[in-house]
Amino acid sequence: MKNAIREVRADPRQHIPSVLVITIASLFGVVIIDGIAILSAWMRRSEIVAESGTALMMIAIVGVVFFMIALFVSALVISNTFSIIVAGRSERIALLRLVGASSRRLRRSISAEGLLVGIVGTIAGALVGTGTSAAVVWGMDRFGVVHRLAVTLLPPWMVVPVLATVVVTWASASLGSRRIMTVSPMEATGQAQDPSLDEAGRRGKNLGSLACVVVGIMMLVGGVAVGQSSPLAIFIALPGGMLSFTGLVLGSAWVMPPVQGMVGRLMARGPAGRMAARNASRYPVRTARTTMGLVIGVTLIVMFAAAATNLVRAMGKALASSDLPQEAVVELQGVVENAVIFFSVLLGFSVLIAIIGVVNNLSLSVMQRTREIGLLRALGLSRSAVRATIRAEAAQLTVAAISLGIVLGIGYGWAGALSLLSAIDGVGFFAPAIPWTVLLATAVVAPLIVVLASLVPARRATRISPTTALAAT
Repeated sequence: MKNAIREVRADPRQHIPSVLVITIASLFGVVIIDGIAILSAWMRRSEIVAESGTALMMIAIVGVVFFMIALFVSALVISNTFSIIVAGRSERIALLRLVGASSRRLRRSISAEGLLVGIVGTIAGALVGTGTSAAVVWGMDRFGVVHRLAVTLLPPWMVVPVLATVVVTWASASLGSRRIMTVSPMEATGQAQDPSLDEAGRRGKNLGSLACVVVGIMMLVGGVAVGQSSPLAIFIALPGGMLSFTGLVLGSAWVMPPVQGMVGRLMARGPAGRMAARNASRYPVRTARTTMGLVIGVTLIVMFAAAATNLVRAMGKALASSDLPQEAVVELQGVVENAVIFFSVLLGFSVLIAIIGVVNNLSLSVMQRTREIGLLRALGLSRSAVRATIRAEAAQLTVAAISLGIVLGIGYGWAGALSLLSAIDGVGFFAPAIPWTVLLATAVVAPLIVVLASLVPARRATRISPTTALAAT
């Protein structure tokens, strides 16, 4: 623990990305719980909802589902960020090994750093999240949306996402530090590099990721089938979605390069574009690490948008086929609108998670390529050409990540809506509803954010002289 505290004090700036990601993850979990409490109290004000056991059960199911999604997404984002941080320290770790430090001691130190950073970020996120929820309740009362909403913003189970975020951060740092065990002290001589695809794609890991994807898809299909008769089928589809997406993350070094290669061939225009395409294909592990943060964010955004769109369509079908009086139909339409507002808030947080994730990952990736950039400068490439290459690479990776994220988000959102809503009278099986507005906004805004995020680290890296960059360890 002393070494971890000394490391944090020596260079606190290196932990800013991880603290930011953990804060957002903790905030996301807290807002999910408070948001479900606010939505439930708001919807119970409707007499029809309050008297319907099915409606109350659906609210409870939605609360559990979104809570599990919050923990799952937080774990993925934190784990991906720490894997990049630890990978960027490989040469420095090798140097410490060369002078006698044991791998076990270094691993304990990094795990302790993860614990410290996790505690700080989690507390900050919990405080901001609770304050945000309190501000929302106040605003709803202040602007006449709903008066004196009876809701508890600090329930006992709020401790679950807080502790879970700390544990996930510590575990992510511990698992990420496992690579230390494979770092040879001789790598400190300057020969350290990203592992090849064969090294990154060990047979056991590949089989494990494939098994997760296959079993997860089977559970998703099973959840959709069972959902025709019971909304509880969501608890079959939800683990299936998590399992299949985990398999994609574990096999990202094999999944992303083909997608990026196809995008690279389409976008490789000019010297910068061709060099960017070759860089991405030459370092598949680095490509996967950089893009998975954006894939997670885009998938989350599109999933919530698709779920909301499918919810509106399904409830529209249910109300159209019902024999309820017009007043009841109008009241239920208001309930659906409230649920869509809740989805919109979640969509906003999903956008925030995506932005933070991609900015962190891209910044860390560019900053960790100092020697590579120095070599390009030493070979005569100008600063503007290096920046153009980095921008082109960022654009290609972004298009690849967005393409995969959109497909996954639509699929998961549709499967979730089918498993939860199909059993409602008058709904049944329905085709996927596409959130075109969100897709268009994602396709326009995400590349712009990525290019802007690459400007500062690229400028900082190209300002280093070639001799300094080549000598960096």
